[in-house]
Amino acid sequence: MSGHGEPTTIFRESDGEAIGQIRPVHDGFEACTAFGAVLAGPVTREEAVEILERDGLSSLASPWFVQTAPESWDEVRILEVQPDRVRIKWADPLRDQTPQGQWIYPSTTPLRLLPYSATST
Repeated sequence: MSGHGEPTTIFRESDGEAIGQIRPVHDGFEACTAFGAVLAGPVTREEAVEILERDGLSSLASPWFVQTAPESWDEVRILEVQPDRVRIKWADPLRDQTPQGQWIYPSTTPLRLLPYSATST
């Protein structure tokens, strides 16, 4: 993504848990999940940190959407997060899938909170 700088991981003060990343952009900062999906921005650095403190981890419990075709997004639940990959389970109970879900790589497979978000991951 053009105009993006290197992300900085933000940690919760109470226990040192990573709650997400902030990434500088030309108009301020973006608040991002641990795997780089944009939650909000551009905002000030302080606002981005506040957003992560409020929504960084809790957003992972929300329904997310994976792009499965150019105009198609399918709902998933996040099971586990690593900085470079996310383990998901498809929300459709009739979809053929293993009980432990599957790993996807947000760098190559778009993953968003809303299926038609204007921001990119």
